[in-house]
Amino acid sequence: MQKKQLSLLEVFALSIAMVAPTGAMAFNTAGAANMAGINVPLAFILGGIGVIFTGISFVELGRRIPGEGSAYAYNRRALGEKGGFVSGWALILTYITFTTSSAAIVGNFLNVFLGHFGIHGPIPLYIIVALVLSDWLSHQGIEFSTRFALTLEIIAVFVLAILTVIIVVHGGDAGNTSAPLNPSHGTLGTLGGGMIFALMSFAGFEGAATIAPRAKKPAKAIRVALIGAVLFAMVFYCIVSYAEVIGFGTKNIAKMAGSSAPLNYLATRYVGGWMAIFIDFASVTSYFACFFGALNAGAFIMEAMANKGYMHPWLGELKGDKQTPTHALDLISGLSILLYVVFGIFGHISATNYYNYFGTIGMYPLLLVYVLVNIGAIVYFAKHREHFGFWKHVAAPVVGLLVMVFPIYSNLWPVPAKPYNIFPYVLIVWLVIGIFVYVARKHGQAED
Repeated sequence: MQKKQLSLLEVFALSIAMVAPTGAMAFNTAGAANMAGINVPLAFILGGIGVIFTGISFVELGRRIPGEGSAYAYNRRALGEKGGFVSGWALILTYITFTTSSAAIVGNFLNVFLGHFGIHGPIPLYIIVALVLSDWLSHQGIEFSTRFALTLEIIAVFVLAILTVIIVVHGGDAGNTSAPLNPSHGTLGTLGGGMIFALMSFAGFEGAATIAPRAKKPAKAIRVALIGAVLFAMVFYCIVSYAEVIGFGTKNIAKMAGSSAPLNYLATRYVGGWMAIFIDFASVTSYFACFFGALNAGAFIMEAMANKGYMHPWLGELKGDKQTPTHALDLISGLSILLYVVFGIFGHISATNYYNYFGTIGMYPLLLVYVLVNIGAIVYFAKHREHFGFWKHVAAPVVGLLVMVFPIYSNLWPVPAKPYNIFPYVLIVWLVIGIFVYVARKHGQAED
Protein backbone atom coordinates (compact mmCIF):
# COMPACT_ATOMS: atom_id res chain seq x y z
CA MET A 1 0.00 0.00 0.00
CA GLN A 2 1.33 3.47 -0.90
CA LYS A 3 2.24 5.67 2.05
CA LYS A 4 0.17 8.82 2.42
CA GLN A 5 2.14 11.95 1.59
CA LEU A 6 2.67 14.44 4.39
CA SER A 7 2.24 18.19 4.16
CA LEU A 8 5.08 20.61 4.88
CA LEU A 9 3.35 21.62 8.13
CA GLU A 10 3.15 18.02 9.33
CA VAL A 11 6.88 17.47 8.78
CA PHE A 12 7.75 20.79 10.44
CA ALA A 13 5.55 19.87 13.40
CA LEU A 14 7.69 16.88 14.39
CA SER A 15 10.85 18.96 14.72
CA ILE A 16 9.07 21.69 16.69
CA ALA A 17 7.51 19.08 18.98
CA MET A 18 10.84 17.43 19.73
CA VAL A 19 12.60 20.73 20.39
CA ALA A 20 9.77 21.59 22.84
CA PRO A 21 10.51 25.34 23.09
CA THR A 22 8.30 25.98 26.11
CA GLY A 23 9.62 23.01 28.02
CA ALA A 24 13.19 24.10 27.36
CA MET A 25 12.48 27.56 28.74
CA ALA A 26 10.78 26.05 31.79
CA PHE A 27 13.69 23.81 32.73
CA ASN A 28 16.99 24.64 30.99
CA THR A 29 17.37 28.37 31.62
CA ALA A 30 18.27 27.95 35.29
CA GLY A 31 21.17 25.69 34.37
CA ALA A 32 22.29 28.10 31.66
CA ALA A 33 22.18 30.98 34.16
CA ASN A 34 24.32 28.97 36.56
CA MET A 35 27.03 28.76 33.90
CA ALA A 36 26.63 31.89 31.76
CA GLY A 37 25.29 34.36 34.33
CA ILE A 38 23.26 37.13 32.76
CA ASN A 39 24.49 36.13 29.27
CA VAL A 40 21.84 33.39 28.98
CA PRO A 41 20.20 34.92 25.85
CA LEU A 42 23.61 35.23 24.17
CA ALA A 43 24.39 31.60 24.96
CA PHE A 44 21.14 30.52 23.29
CA ILE A 45 21.89 32.63 20.22
CA LEU A 46 25.38 31.16 19.82
CA GLY A 47 24.12 27.64 20.47
CA GLY A 48 21.41 28.12 17.85
CA ILE A 49 23.91 29.38 15.28
CA GLY A 50 26.04 26.29 15.88
CA VAL A 51 23.02 24.00 15.47
CA ILE A 52 22.09 25.72 12.21
CA PHE A 53 25.42 24.65 10.69
CA THR A 54 24.72 21.05 11.64
CA GLY A 55 21.21 21.52 10.27
CA ILE A 56 22.71 22.54 6.92
CA SER A 57 24.52 19.18 6.81
CA PHE A 58 21.25 17.34 7.47
CA VAL A 59 19.47 19.38 4.80
CA GLU A 60 22.16 18.95 2.15
CA LEU A 61 22.38 15.21 2.66
CA GLY A 62 18.60 14.90 2.82
CA ARG A 63 18.24 16.67 -0.51
CA ARG A 64 20.49 14.16 -2.27
CA ILE A 65 19.92 10.92 -0.40
CA PRO A 66 16.37 9.48 -0.34
CA GLY A 67 15.11 6.97 2.18
CA GLU A 68 13.62 6.89 5.66
CA GLY A 69 15.90 6.73 8.64
CA SER A 70 17.37 10.23 8.86
CA ALA A 71 21.08 10.05 9.73
CA TYR A 72 21.02 6.28 9.20
CA ALA A 73 20.06 6.67 5.53
CA TYR A 74 22.40 9.61 4.95
CA ASN A 75 25.52 8.08 6.44
CA ARG A 76 24.95 4.70 4.78
CA ARG A 77 25.66 6.53 1.54
CA ALA A 78 28.17 9.04 2.88
CA LEU A 79 30.26 6.91 5.25
CA GLY A 80 29.37 3.38 4.21
CA GLU A 81 27.30 0.66 5.84
CA LYS A 82 29.16 0.82 9.16
CA GLY A 83 28.81 4.59 9.45
CA GLY A 84 25.12 4.38 8.65
CA PHE A 85 24.52 1.62 11.17
CA VAL A 86 26.31 3.49 13.99
CA SER A 87 24.26 6.61 13.23
CA GLY A 88 20.94 4.78 13.27
CA TRP A 89 21.82 2.63 16.27
CA ALA A 90 22.84 5.71 18.26
CA LEU A 91 19.63 7.54 17.35
CA ILE A 92 17.53 4.64 18.64
CA LEU A 93 19.16 5.05 22.08
CA THR A 94 18.54 8.81 21.95
CA TYR A 95 14.87 8.52 21.09
CA ILE A 96 14.20 5.83 23.70
CA THR A 97 15.86 7.87 26.46
CA PHE A 98 14.18 11.09 25.32
CA THR A 99 10.79 9.36 25.34
CA THR A 100 11.13 8.03 28.88
CA SER A 101 12.85 11.14 30.31
CA SER A 102 10.38 13.65 28.87
CA ALA A 103 7.45 11.47 30.01
CA ALA A 104 8.84 11.71 33.54
CA ILE A 105 8.87 15.50 33.48
CA VAL A 106 5.30 15.46 32.10
CA GLY A 107 4.31 13.57 35.24
CA ASN A 108 6.16 16.08 37.39
CA PHE A 109 4.53 19.15 35.83
CA LEU A 110 1.13 17.45 35.73
CA ASN A 111 1.39 16.89 39.48
CA VAL A 112 2.24 20.58 39.99
CA PHE A 113 -0.61 21.67 37.71
CA LEU A 114 -3.22 19.46 39.38
CA GLY A 115 -1.91 20.56 42.77
CA HIS A 116 -3.38 24.00 42.09
CA PHE A 117 -6.80 22.33 42.30
CA GLY A 118 -6.02 20.27 45.38
CA ILE A 119 -5.40 17.05 43.46
CA HIS A 120 -2.31 15.17 44.60
CA GLY A 121 -2.02 11.85 42.81
CA PRO A 122 1.05 9.62 42.53
CA ILE A 123 3.53 10.96 39.97
CA PRO A 124 4.56 7.45 38.80
CA LEU A 125 0.94 6.79 37.82
CA TYR A 126 0.83 10.01 35.79
CA ILE A 127 4.02 9.03 33.96
CA ILE A 128 2.88 5.52 33.06
CA VAL A 129 -0.55 6.75 31.96
CA ALA A 130 1.11 9.41 29.78
CA LEU A 131 3.27 6.76 28.08
CA VAL A 132 0.32 4.42 27.50
CA LEU A 133 -1.81 7.30 26.19
CA SER A 134 0.89 8.49 23.81
CA ASP A 135 1.35 4.98 22.44
CA TRP A 136 -2.38 4.71 21.74
CA LEU A 137 -2.50 8.15 20.14
CA SER A 138 0.53 7.39 17.95
CA HIS A 139 -1.37 4.43 16.45
CA GLN A 140 -3.68 6.96 14.81
CA GLY A 141 -0.99 7.63 12.20
CA ILE A 142 1.88 10.03 11.69
CA GLU A 143 -0.41 12.71 10.21
CA PHE A 144 -2.48 12.79 13.40
CA SER A 145 0.63 12.52 15.58
CA THR A 146 2.38 15.52 14.06
CA ARG A 147 -0.73 17.72 14.06
CA PHE A 148 -1.55 16.76 17.64
CA ALA A 149 2.01 17.49 18.79
CA LEU A 150 2.05 20.85 17.01
CA THR A 151 -1.29 21.84 18.54
CA LEU A 152 0.05 21.12 22.02
CA GLU A 153 3.20 23.16 21.39
CA ILE A 154 1.27 26.10 19.91
CA ILE A 155 -0.81 26.27 23.09
CA ALA A 156 2.33 26.22 25.23
CA VAL A 157 4.17 28.83 23.15
CA PHE A 158 1.15 31.14 23.18
CA VAL A 159 0.90 31.06 26.99
CA LEU A 160 4.61 31.67 27.49
CA ALA A 161 4.62 34.44 24.88
CA ILE A 162 1.98 36.33 26.88
CA LEU A 163 4.06 36.11 30.06
CA THR A 164 7.18 37.20 28.15
CA VAL A 165 5.47 40.30 26.73
CA ILE A 166 4.16 41.25 30.16
CA ILE A 167 7.63 41.03 31.74
CA VAL A 168 9.34 42.98 28.97
CA VAL A 169 6.67 45.72 28.90
CA HIS A 170 6.89 45.96 32.68
CA GLY A 171 10.66 46.33 32.40
CA GLY A 172 11.38 43.37 34.63
CA ASP A 173 13.00 43.90 38.01
CA ALA A 174 15.03 47.01 37.16
CA GLY A 175 14.22 48.02 33.59
CA ASN A 176 15.12 46.73 30.14
CA THR A 177 18.83 46.53 29.41
CA SER A 178 21.24 45.27 26.74
CA ALA A 179 23.54 43.75 29.38
CA PRO A 180 22.38 40.13 28.79
CA LEU A 181 23.61 40.41 25.19
CA ASN A 182 26.96 41.96 26.13
CA PRO A 183 29.69 39.25 26.26
CA SER A 184 31.88 41.46 28.47
CA HIS A 185 29.73 40.39 31.43
CA GLY A 186 31.18 36.88 31.22
CA THR A 187 34.08 34.88 29.83
CA LEU A 188 34.51 32.48 26.95
CA GLY A 189 34.38 29.64 29.47
CA THR A 190 31.15 30.75 31.15
CA LEU A 191 29.52 31.42 27.80
CA GLY A 192 30.61 28.00 26.55
CA GLY A 193 29.14 26.38 29.65
CA GLY A 194 25.83 28.11 28.99
CA MET A 195 25.91 26.86 25.40
CA ILE A 196 25.75 23.28 26.67
CA PHE A 197 22.26 23.95 28.04
CA ALA A 198 21.42 25.80 24.84
CA LEU A 199 22.39 22.80 22.73
CA MET A 200 20.27 20.58 24.97
CA SER A 201 17.33 22.88 24.22
CA PHE A 202 17.77 22.41 20.46
CA ALA A 203 18.19 18.63 20.72
CA GLY A 204 15.72 16.78 18.54
CA PHE A 205 15.50 19.40 15.79
CA GLU A 206 16.52 16.65 13.35
CA GLY A 207 13.37 14.65 14.15
CA ALA A 208 11.61 15.70 10.95
CA ALA A 209 14.35 14.01 8.90
CA THR A 210 12.94 10.62 9.97
CA ILE A 211 9.65 11.25 8.13
CA ALA A 212 10.65 13.80 5.45
CA PRO A 213 10.74 11.11 2.71
CA ARG A 214 6.97 10.77 3.18
CA ALA A 215 6.42 14.44 2.35
CA LYS A 216 4.98 15.65 -0.93
CA LYS A 217 8.22 17.55 -1.58
CA PRO A 218 10.88 15.83 0.60
CA ALA A 219 13.79 18.17 -0.22
CA LYS A 220 11.80 21.29 0.57
CA ALA A 221 10.20 19.69 3.63
CA ILE A 222 13.48 18.80 5.29
CA ARG A 223 14.97 22.23 4.57
CA VAL A 224 12.02 24.19 5.93
CA ALA A 225 11.37 21.84 8.85
CA LEU A 226 14.91 21.59 10.21
CA ILE A 227 16.23 25.10 9.58
CA GLY A 228 12.83 26.63 10.32
CA ALA A 229 12.55 24.83 13.66
CA VAL A 230 16.03 25.98 14.72
CA LEU A 231 15.49 29.58 13.63
CA PHE A 232 12.13 29.77 15.39
CA ALA A 233 13.55 28.21 18.55
CA MET A 234 16.61 30.49 18.51
CA VAL A 235 14.52 33.67 18.33
CA PHE A 236 12.02 32.35 20.86
CA TYR A 237 14.76 31.27 23.28
CA CYS A 238 16.57 34.59 23.02
CA ILE A 239 13.46 36.67 23.76
CA VAL A 240 12.07 34.43 26.51
CA SER A 241 15.43 33.94 28.27
CA TYR A 242 15.98 37.71 28.12
CA ALA A 243 12.61 38.19 29.81
CA GLU A 244 13.58 35.65 32.46
CA VAL A 245 16.90 37.36 33.17
CA ILE A 246 15.43 40.85 33.54
CA GLY A 247 12.42 39.37 35.34
CA PHE A 248 14.67 38.11 38.11
CA GLY A 249 16.98 41.11 37.65
CA THR A 250 20.56 41.16 36.39
CA LYS A 251 21.74 41.62 39.98
CA ASN A 252 19.71 38.60 41.10
CA ILE A 253 20.94 36.09 38.53
CA ALA A 254 21.99 33.68 41.30
CA LYS A 255 18.33 33.45 42.32
CA MET A 256 17.39 32.46 38.77
CA ALA A 257 20.23 29.92 38.62
CA GLY A 258 19.02 28.31 41.85
CA SER A 259 15.33 28.27 40.93
CA SER A 260 13.67 24.91 40.31
CA ALA A 261 10.75 26.58 38.50
CA PRO A 262 11.77 30.02 37.18
CA LEU A 263 8.66 30.48 35.05
CA ASN A 264 6.39 29.74 38.01
CA TYR A 265 8.12 32.42 40.05
CA LEU A 266 7.91 34.98 37.24
CA ALA A 267 4.27 34.20 36.45
CA THR A 268 3.28 34.67 40.09
CA ARG A 269 5.34 37.84 40.53
CA TYR A 270 4.35 39.69 37.37
CA VAL A 271 0.81 38.44 36.79
CA GLY A 272 -0.52 36.36 39.65
CA GLY A 273 -0.99 32.81 40.84
CA TRP A 274 -3.55 32.12 38.14
CA MET A 275 -0.88 32.69 35.46
CA ALA A 276 1.34 30.10 37.12
CA ILE A 277 -1.47 27.59 36.52
CA PHE A 278 -1.41 28.31 32.79
CA ILE A 279 2.40 28.13 32.72
CA ASP A 280 2.34 24.73 34.42
CA PHE A 281 -0.26 23.53 31.92
CA ALA A 282 1.90 24.85 29.07
CA SER A 283 4.87 22.91 30.44
CA VAL A 284 2.79 19.71 30.53
CA THR A 285 1.67 20.10 26.92
CA SER A 286 5.16 21.05 25.70
CA TYR A 287 6.90 18.06 27.22
CA PHE A 288 4.09 15.73 26.14
CA ALA A 289 4.61 16.94 22.58
CA CYS A 290 8.36 16.41 23.03
CA PHE A 291 8.27 12.77 24.04
CA PHE A 292 5.39 12.12 21.64
CA GLY A 293 7.66 13.37 18.86
CA ALA A 294 10.61 11.30 20.10
CA LEU A 295 8.40 8.20 20.20
CA ASN A 296 7.38 8.64 16.57
CA ALA A 297 10.87 9.53 15.34
CA GLY A 298 12.33 6.49 17.09
CA ALA A 299 9.73 4.20 15.56
CA PHE A 300 10.56 5.33 12.04
CA ILE A 301 14.29 4.79 12.67
CA MET A 302 13.52 1.25 13.88
CA GLU A 303 11.33 0.62 10.84
CA ALA A 304 14.10 1.74 8.49
CA MET A 305 16.74 -0.41 10.19
CA ALA A 306 14.42 -3.42 10.42
CA ASN A 307 13.87 -3.21 6.67
CA LYS A 308 17.65 -3.41 6.22
CA GLY A 309 17.89 -6.52 8.35
CA TYR A 310 19.37 -5.01 11.53
CA MET A 311 16.26 -5.57 13.62
CA HIS A 312 13.45 -8.10 13.57
CA PRO A 313 11.20 -7.75 10.48
CA TRP A 314 8.25 -7.44 12.88
CA LEU A 315 9.46 -3.92 13.73
CA GLY A 316 9.42 -2.94 10.07
CA GLU A 317 5.78 -3.82 9.52
CA LEU A 318 3.45 -0.94 8.65
CA LYS A 319 -0.18 -1.23 9.71
CA GLY A 320 -3.43 0.26 8.47
CA ASP A 321 -4.18 2.77 5.75
CA LYS A 322 -1.87 5.26 7.51
CA GLN A 323 1.04 2.79 7.16
CA THR A 324 2.05 3.21 10.81
CA PRO A 325 4.98 1.29 12.40
CA THR A 326 2.79 0.22 15.34
CA HIS A 327 5.09 -2.57 16.53
CA ALA A 328 8.06 -0.20 16.79
CA LEU A 329 5.89 2.33 18.61
CA ASP A 330 4.76 -0.35 21.07
CA LEU A 331 8.33 -1.50 21.67
CA ILE A 332 9.63 2.00 22.48
CA SER A 333 6.65 2.70 24.73
CA GLY A 334 7.11 -0.62 26.50
CA LEU A 335 10.85 -0.05 26.99
CA SER A 336 10.16 3.47 28.28
CA ILE A 337 7.71 2.13 30.87
CA LEU A 338 10.11 -0.65 31.86
CA LEU A 339 13.01 1.77 32.30
CA TYR A 340 10.91 4.06 34.45
CA VAL A 341 9.60 1.23 36.62
CA VAL A 342 13.10 -0.18 37.18
CA PHE A 343 15.04 3.04 37.68
CA GLY A 344 12.37 5.56 38.56
CA ILE A 345 10.07 3.61 40.88
CA PHE A 346 12.27 0.82 42.25
CA GLY A 347 15.37 3.00 41.97
CA HIS A 348 13.65 5.75 43.98
CA ILE A 349 14.69 8.46 41.50
CA SER A 350 12.53 11.59 41.48
CA ALA A 351 10.86 12.61 38.23
CA THR A 352 13.12 15.65 37.79
CA ASN A 353 16.31 13.69 38.42
CA TYR A 354 15.06 10.93 36.14
CA TYR A 355 14.58 13.53 33.40
CA ASN A 356 18.05 14.96 33.95
CA TYR A 357 19.73 11.54 34.06
CA PHE A 358 18.11 9.94 31.03
CA GLY A 359 18.11 13.20 29.09
CA THR A 360 21.88 13.41 29.59
CA ILE A 361 22.32 9.77 28.54
CA GLY A 362 20.39 10.53 25.36
CA MET A 363 22.52 13.57 24.57
CA TYR A 364 25.73 11.55 24.15
CA PRO A 365 24.56 9.41 21.21
CA LEU A 366 22.76 12.40 19.70
CA LEU A 367 25.90 14.54 19.73
CA LEU A 368 27.79 11.59 18.22
CA VAL A 369 25.23 11.46 15.40
CA TYR A 370 25.55 15.21 14.83
CA VAL A 371 29.32 14.80 14.54
CA LEU A 372 28.95 11.89 12.12
CA VAL A 373 26.44 13.76 9.95
CA ASN A 374 28.80 16.72 9.64
CA ILE A 375 31.64 14.37 8.69
CA GLY A 376 29.30 12.56 6.33
CA ALA A 377 28.42 15.80 4.54
CA ILE A 378 32.09 16.60 3.97
CA VAL A 379 32.87 13.09 2.68
CA TYR A 380 29.76 12.72 0.51
CA PHE A 381 30.12 16.00 -1.33
CA ALA A 382 33.87 15.55 -1.74
CA LYS A 383 32.95 12.44 -3.74
CA HIS A 384 30.10 14.10 -5.63
CA ARG A 385 31.81 17.18 -6.95
CA GLU A 386 28.93 18.02 -9.29
CA HIS A 387 26.93 19.15 -6.26
CA PHE A 388 29.87 20.55 -4.29
CA GLY A 389 29.84 23.99 -2.70
CA PHE A 390 32.59 25.11 -0.31
CA TRP A 391 30.43 27.05 2.14
CA LYS A 392 27.67 24.44 2.43
CA HIS A 393 29.80 21.31 2.21
CA VAL A 394 33.03 22.26 3.97
CA ALA A 395 32.70 25.45 6.01
CA ALA A 396 29.26 24.74 7.50
CA PRO A 397 29.94 21.11 8.52
CA VAL A 398 33.34 22.02 9.99
CA VAL A 399 31.77 24.75 12.15
CA GLY A 400 28.94 22.39 13.12
CA LEU A 401 31.50 19.71 13.98
CA LEU A 402 33.50 22.02 16.23
CA VAL A 403 30.39 23.26 18.03
CA MET A 404 29.24 19.69 18.73
CA VAL A 405 32.64 18.50 19.93
CA PHE A 406 32.73 21.18 22.64
CA PRO A 407 29.85 19.87 24.81
CA ILE A 408 31.11 16.30 24.37
CA TYR A 409 34.51 17.29 25.74
CA SER A 410 32.98 19.47 28.47
CA ASN A 411 30.85 16.57 29.71
CA LEU A 412 33.78 14.15 29.78
CA TRP A 413 36.53 16.32 31.24
CA PRO A 414 36.88 17.13 34.02
CA VAL A 415 35.13 13.92 35.05
CA PRO A 416 31.64 14.87 36.33
CA ALA A 417 30.29 13.78 39.72
CA LYS A 418 28.18 10.64 40.19
CA PRO A 419 26.01 9.48 38.57
CA TYR A 420 26.90 11.60 35.53
CA ASN A 421 30.37 10.05 35.37
CA ILE A 422 28.87 6.67 34.39
CA PHE A 423 26.52 7.92 31.66
CA PRO A 424 29.13 7.92 28.84
CA TYR A 425 29.63 4.21 29.50
CA VAL A 426 25.95 3.60 28.70
CA LEU A 427 26.68 4.74 25.15
CA ILE A 428 29.79 2.54 25.02
CA VAL A 429 27.79 -0.51 26.13
CA TRP A 430 25.07 0.33 23.60
CA LEU A 431 27.66 0.56 20.80
CA VAL A 432 29.21 -2.76 21.86
CA ILE A 433 25.76 -4.37 21.64
CA GLY A 434 25.47 -2.74 18.23
CA ILE A 435 28.69 -4.44 17.11
CA PHE A 436 27.13 -7.83 17.83
CA VAL A 437 23.95 -6.82 15.97
CA TYR A 438 25.99 -5.66 12.98
CA VAL A 439 28.13 -8.81 12.89
CA ALA A 440 25.07 -11.06 13.25
CA ARG A 441 23.41 -9.32 10.33
CA LYS A 442 26.53 -9.69 8.18
CA HIS A 443 26.83 -13.37 9.17
CA GLY A 444 23.19 -13.94 8.23
CA GLN A 445 23.73 -12.35 4.83
CA ALA A 446 26.78 -14.54 4.21
CA GLU A 447 24.77 -17.70 4.93
CA ASP A 448 22.04 -16.60 2.53
